[in-house]
Amino acid sequence: MKQINEKVIKTILERIESNLEYVNITELIELSGFSYFHFHRIFHAYVGETLKQYLKRIRLEKSAYELQYKKVPITQVALNAGFSTPSSFNKAFKEFFNTTPSKYKKMTIRKEEFTMIKPIKTVDLESIEVYSVRHVGAYTEIGKAFEKLMKWAYTNKIKNKKNLMGKGHYSYGISYDDPNVTEFSKLRSDACIDASDEVTQEEGINKQTISGGRYAVFLHKGAYTNLKETYNDIFSSYVRQNDVQLRNVPVFERYLNRDPRRTKEENLKTEIYIPIV
Repeated sequence: MKQINEKVIKTILERIESNLEYVNITELIELSGFSYFHFHRIFHAYVGETLKQYLKRIRLEKSAYELQYKKVPITQVALNAGFSTPSSFNKAFKEFFNTTPSKYKKMTIRKEEFTMIKPIKTVDLESIEVYSVRHVGAYTEIGKAFEKLMKWAYTNKIKNKKNLMGKGHYSYGISYDDPNVTEFSKLRSDACIDASDEVTQEEGINKQTISGGRYAVFLHKGAYTNLKETYNDIFSSYVRQNDVQLRNVPVFERYLNRDPRRTKEENLKTEIYIPIV
């Protein structure tokens, strides 16, 4: 029963994340197959928040991101976050962040001191099919999800067109939340590897698509624990200083070292993909 419930909640969260602007609770309950009463209790048990609390939080956190880094009117930000009127959005935002959207838009939530950084390249990517494991918590702890994913991959001999988990076979990390806004315990991310074979997916192993399109690519050298600093530099210098327009898809990382555990931290290399218009 536990695995069934986890699978149902994962499906519900995917539906919510795919269209945050429009969420029909009745449809979600029907999709779950649970009664109204059981749905809300099970959702709270697995997510740690009621559905209403969860929706409000991720919508407001998304709006905070848009206010800081997208050149769109506050009215549009409110609509993107699923609020029917600017007044309801303003009230909810102020209750959550203790300031108004207009004041927040003028704030700098990242460090004032930063390193000017430029992308190593700009690319137009095709979409990437991946197997993934969801991680909720501090980004620095995503290694737990990778351990589960890699164990499954080797057990099932997941191959790309060349060989088993070898050259040309990448691992990725998809980040959905801004750690400057979202509590570390609630950060959402996915540990991923290239998907190429049709295999039986066990519980917790998902298949999804990294969105194609235009990306600015940055190179981070060094420990993964320092990635947050590089992200701060990217958004404080490249995005803000150049008035870069961002697409509405998550950022992701491509890890260039085949076996990070056998690589010295100073030799680790990570590409960071920032979706741009």
